[in-house]
Amino acid sequence: MRHRAALVAIVLAVAGATFALPGRASAVEPGFEVRITELPATFGAGAESRALTVVVSSDKRRCIKVRWALLLQVDGPDLGDVKVSRIENGGEFATRRENAGKVARITDVQVDPGQLCRGSTVTANYRVSFGDDADTGRVTFQPQAFNAQGTLLQEASGQSPVVGQEPAATESPSPSESPSPSPSPSETADEETATDDPTEEAGVAPAPDESEDLNAVPAASEGGPPSLLLPGVIVGALLVFVGVALLLRLRTRQRAAAARYAEPPTGFYPTR
Repeated sequence: MRHRAALVAIVLAVAGATFALPGRASAVEPGFEVRITELPATFGAGAESRALTVVVSSDKRRCIKVRWALLLQVDGPDLGDVKVSRIENGGEFATRRENAGKVARITDVQVDPGQLCRGSTVTANYRVSFGDDADTGRVTFQPQAFNAQGTLLQEASGQSPVVGQEPAATESPSPSESPSPSPSPSETADEETATDDPTEEAGVAPAPDESEDLNAVPAASEGGPPSLLLPGVIVGALLVFVGVALLLRLRTRQRAAAARYAEPPTGFYPTR
């Protein structure tokens, strides 16, 4: 029973350390690679569409057909402000778009006209633009290459910032307008007497300026989810230590028991 408890502790420790370490990304189908070869450094709201180019290569001897899909995720702009067109041979290629929250999937209706063979590539070209009212933020692209049967071969990922439209500047008064005549000293004194704040005479403090309160509030810093690597490694190490201690203690007790039963008798038995 103790052997089983120690073995379970060691297995849990190894499993905890394994899950705590980040896994290495690998292709769904080995021998394929997807790369983003053209990614705009930034997108502008209301600007002209910009090109996004993706290629897939293979070291397989057998040639296959490829169907492209593009996952698009926005952070800041609205998904309805993003327009994506798939371009093939100078014209627009038929796609199917599905929106879900902040993520959109653009999938080719048919397979790509090209053929993926060893030593060659198949390219997907997209034109991406943002509407005039798009907010500032960022956009993430995740192109995926599938075979004709719908099996994911490989995917890639890239990100670009989005610059929204700046608010219109307020118009300054025209210099041609004539300035109002300055009041006389007697009128100024009368106005100051009439516009005295009654709260000062009553001893009531004036209300604080809302703009000062807003400026005094510090902006919250962005943060990501805490990493589970260090806690996982610590828990795994503790479990390994407990398992080894249990094994050593069990081993010591077994040796003591064996030594006790192996001792020869020290007395003599009477003969009959």
